[in-house]
Amino acid sequence: MVKDLVIIGAGGFGREVADTVRCINRQKETYHLLGFIDDAEHLKNKTINELTVLGNREDLKRICSGRKVYAIIAIADAGLKRVIAQDLEGVVLWENIIHPTAVVSDYCEMGEGNILQAFTIIAPNTVIGSHCMINTRSGMGHDARMEDYVSVMSLCDITGGVCLKEGAYLALSVGIIPGVTIGKEAYLCAGSVVFKDVEPGATMIGNPAKRVK
Repeated sequence: MVKDLVIIGAGGFGREVADTVRCINRQKETYHLLGFIDDAEHLKNKTINELTVLGNREDLKRICSGRKVYAIIAIADAGLKRVIAQDLEGVVLWENIIHPTAVVSDYCEMGEGNILQAFTIIAPNTVIGSHCMINTRSGMGHDARMEDYVSVMSLCDITGGVCLKEGAYLALSVGIIPGVTIGKEAYLCAGSVVFKDVEPGATMIGNPAKRVK
């Protein structure tokens, strides 16, 4: 069955996710990509990379009336993802979008609405919540855990036993040593190497990572 799919967020990451969907379809026709959903009114009815911006969330609710529509949130901001997911609960069906080159263990437990981009590696006995994104060439080691709404940019190394609490954000090329816990909505700046637990809401930078906010 080919699934009707919308991508929520028409920005740069939304366009990257659209390319991932096209890669999936080249392997096997899986999705009929309806277009983007975006709350920016100036984008409505515009065409971006051959896909139409169908409107905002209220427009999506009308589109979904009487039909089954799958969706993915292509936005990194945890707070915004949370609002969108709660607003559209029961309206859409949340889909996991996994690039064909990603390597995901059979022993990974995963929620819904997640995005795994090209060349991500997910090791055994890992847990990924819902509405998380893991960007290109990042990986999760064995027994690592990721709660809901986490965003991981490219080239990050989440080693064994690490725990990423809800809404944590890892910028480009972050490394975390085994067993460390990253607190809720903490922000790890690009290139940071984290050797010890990070408090909720903290902003960390450097090698070794130090708190700056």
